[in-house]
Amino acid sequence: MDTEEQLWRQIRVTDRMWEGPGQIAALEKVTRRVDALGLIAHRNEARVRLATAYLLGGEPAKAFEPLSLCLDSGDPDLRPVFDHLAEAFTEDPRVPLADTLAALDEGERLFGPMPDNRLIIASHLGTDADVGYEAPAESSRCGQCDTGLRIDHLLRIGRFDDAVELFSDDDRCSRQPHAMLAALMLPYARAGRLDDAVEAFRASYSAFWTEPAELGSLARHVEFCAHTGNHAAARKLVARHGGWRSTPFATMEFHAAAALMIDSHASLALEIAARFDARNGNSVQSERILASLTADPAPVAVDLGSALLPRTKQMGPSLVIYPTTVEELASLAERNEDDPEFAAVMWERFDELLPNPGGELLARRLAGSRELAEATDRDPGARAFWGAAPSLEEDPLRALTFAREAIDLFLAKSDYTNAARARLMAVWILAFTGDPKAALDLIDKPDPVGGNPEVQAEVLYTHGKLSQSFGDLDEAASRLLMAAESFESAENTDALAWTRADLAELFLTMERFEDAADAAEEAVRLAPTARATALRNRAYLLRA
Repeated sequence: MDTEEQLWRQIRVTDRMWEGPGQIAALEKVTRRVDALGLIAHRNEARVRLATAYLLGGEPAKAFEPLSLCLDSGDPDLRPVFDHLAEAFTEDPRVPLADTLAALDEGERLFGPMPDNRLIIASHLGTDADVGYEAPAESSRCGQCDTGLRIDHLLRIGRFDDAVELFSDDDRCSRQPHAMLAALMLPYARAGRLDDAVEAFRASYSAFWTEPAELGSLARHVEFCAHTGNHAAARKLVARHGGWRSTPFATMEFHAAAALMIDSHASLALEIAARFDARNGNSVQSERILASLTADPAPVAVDLGSALLPRTKQMGPSLVIYPTTVEELASLAERNEDDPEFAAVMWERFDELLPNPGGELLARRLAGSRELAEATDRDPGARAFWGAAPSLEEDPLRALTFAREAIDLFLAKSDYTNAARARLMAVWILAFTGDPKAALDLIDKPDPVGGNPEVQAEVLYTHGKLSQSFGDLDEAASRLLMAAESFESAENTDALAWTRADLAELFLTMERFEDAADAAEEAVRLAPTARATALRNRAYLLRA
């Protein structure tokens, strides 16, 4: 039987889980245990988190039941749930209108006026809304995000000058001012502020080009290109981001923008708009999409120059800031030839800026690609495998085709190590494009991985983390333990330390406190990072 303290810890550890099916399953399980014991305080805590998990994890319509059962608690952690609810309402037609309005009424009874959430819903429904409200101090949104809400509404009702006047980039957060700039770049172009339009495009696209969650903002970049004479760029963006998964509203926005270049997207946008209208009881979204499809282009064409080439790239936890010249890019790639991933990113950027180099730069580029050239001359499997890498950002579906082809070609030659590498690439692409279930199915195949312990470790580690994201914690622990053994065999101390820390965190979630302490102690011994030390201290405390 679980104790109150154990249940409390189980609730809290879900905060460290990825949003999605695994977190939802864990919270549903602990909520059932709390109900069985009749623990009121724990019940409210669990339900607040469960409602939030539903709203952020792709199942927003399920949020109302746990939310309704903890409204009277007055728990301050409940306040942000109403912010998530308002946003989920506009993003997904499965969230019912009447229940949403009733929940907001109750939220205002408990916590006071929520004019920001009222603005979000009114703007979506096409009704009057006040943009001059005083932002509630209790809102979970920062000041810049609140300003972004007002700008979006002003643009929807045609008050372009007011929207531009409201913009400020004094403060920053994870989305702002980039989301506001994405909204304002086309109004800038229509107003003749071409330099501002190009800079807004460059800054916002650099921030969002690797973020599937920002598909709605990327739709604005497609629309901007289509209306400013940059038709080739618009098609390139549709090809680059069109396979990404996002919310119904963002998908609708992207199809509507893509339809300015490719007619077949129009019916897809209108189909989603009809679902929103059926829920909303009006035709506002369909009318808005139709208006966007027939909007006039900007009066003056805009030269984007190199704005379509992002200035940054995410590599794992690090953000790479590109140099501005091809000479600097070549020098960086050459100085970092012992870091093939980083060097490849620099050469990729080099190719974007200078597709046909000459003279010394041509010689340097050929030298930088020698390993790739040797690999592709040697083996058709390698040719398909390497073909996937430069295609990932440009065209994920094409990259996936290359990777799958490489798997088959390597397996046909009994080259199991490279087949496993290609399979890993396909798994990463599936996860990158928002299909983690397909990624898990692919990594779960019992194909051999050859005798390379590093590759074996990477396969096991990826399998473990995907299993963890779906809530299969026992399977995750088993795979991560085997990954740690393989990293140790490969003498990869950094990866081993990271995996041991992951195991410590996982064992804490599973309440295997003795195992957590052992894993954390080993992680600290290998690499005494702040994360490993904190995990060790927590494990010792809970083990006592």
